[in-house]
Amino acid sequence: MINPTLMMGTVKSNEEGQVVINLRGRLGVITVPERLIGSDESAETGTKLEFYFSYIKIVEHPMDYDQTELMQQQELFPCLLGGKIDHIDDTAVRVEIDQGMGTIYVPRRWIFTAIEPVEGLTVEFYFSKMMIQNRKA
Repeated sequence: MINPTLMMGTVKSNEEGQVVINLRGRLGVITVPERLIGSDESAETGTKLEFYFSYIKIVEHPMDYDQTELMQQQELFPCLLGGKIDHIDDTAVRVEIDQGMGTIYVPRRWIFTAIEPVEGLTVEFYFSKMMIQNRKA
């Protein structure tokens, strides 16, 4: 079972509307459009972010993952999203989030599955908008 957990990350870069976030504790890298940052302020390099995220589960029968609620959020609230595995190796997996919402690159141990994970499989996970925690000093 996948459950959302409050996570922290640090903005590595913000170029052309794409924000690259290093997950706290070297747990991976997430790239999302800037519109997923719930702030009128720009998320500059070094900015600390808070958001909900879960393990990733491979699913045989995907749902209709509606991102409307995610885009309308004013506060942190996890939503179930979908995507596809677009890269996998011995240590890590990269997931392309549905509807061009970015990528998730995390250790392979973050995948819940009863089958061998391969590229092209559909996955689901919890995710929320990101909120700025503090400014880089």
